[in-house]
Amino acid sequence: MNSIGNHPHIQVLLINDGSNDKSGEIAQNFANTYEQFYYFEKENGGLSDARNYGLQFAEYDYVAFLDSDDLIEENYFSVLLNQIKLNPDLIIFDIRVFDKHREYTLNGLEIPANLWTVQPNAVSKVYKRKLFDNILFPKGIIYEDVGTTYKLLYYIKHFIYIKEPLYRYRENRKGSIMSTISPKINDIYTALEDTYKFYKQENALTANNLEGLGYQYIKLLMWSNMYRQLKFYKFNYLSFYKKMRNTKSLIDLRFGTWSTNSIIHENKAFFKSRFGENYIKKIDYLGKDFLGTLYVLWILIMRNSYKIRSKA
Repeated sequence: MNSIGNHPHIQVLLINDGSNDKSGEIAQNFANTYEQFYYFEKENGGLSDARNYGLQFAEYDYVAFLDSDDLIEENYFSVLLNQIKLNPDLIIFDIRVFDKHREYTLNGLEIPANLWTVQPNAVSKVYKRKLFDNILFPKGIIYEDVGTTYKLLYYIKHFIYIKEPLYRYRENRKGSIMSTISPKINDIYTALEDTYKFYKQENALTANNLEGLGYQYIKLLMWSNMYRQLKFYKFNYLSFYKKMRNTKSLIDLRFGTWSTNSIIHENKAFFKSRFGENYIKKIDYLGKDFLGTLYVLWILIMRNSYKIRSKA
């Protein structure tokens, strides 16, 4: 409540998405006590459905999302309300990621001048509400943020990046969707392919957008999701290789010249820290043939064992 302070033009929508604990009762009490809080109940439909449901009740020109197990900093509203005066389509900021063992800052934008390097998570942004007239969060899949964020970029003309952590994200929460290894990790392919088709339908597969999409395919599929696939296949290397072979074929089909992608090379620090020197060659080996895949996998496990064991 202290972070809201005396700001009159803030509306807090509390969506009870079919919870079976006392969180609905707590949220209802907040709404009864504080006039800026509004309580809604709906049948369980997942995170995307809850966000889409809440959007219809938003009264102001800008919206942001707060997940129930996370925190915001004391200056969250004061900083963001000041930037809203500049009338951007999107505001991006850093977040503090934490769990029992570590805490670090995740940059909301990897390369400040390049919007295609924005982190996909929904909570590190403030959006013009009208953006969601055209795009909603996809229901029924995880990686719903990926399936929304990169489509929204098509409509962004003016954005602001605040290089300051305003949000605290609780990582590796027990029972969370993203800490569970299941066939649902393949939803990332659905989210990315649906985004690619969106740009194709809009006749917007420009050189810039192809570079941005290609960058995200490489980063998300050949690194972030790759180690989840390794866990899913329980280090069954043959099955893992077949999955990465299909992934590599998809990337080569969509982005045949991905190895010259300027964003990958501009953000070489990210890839070098994970793959080491000659990172393009090592990414290319993943899924290219069985022995090449094993070779790169051995290097990655040696370099990034803590990331393979936990969350990258």
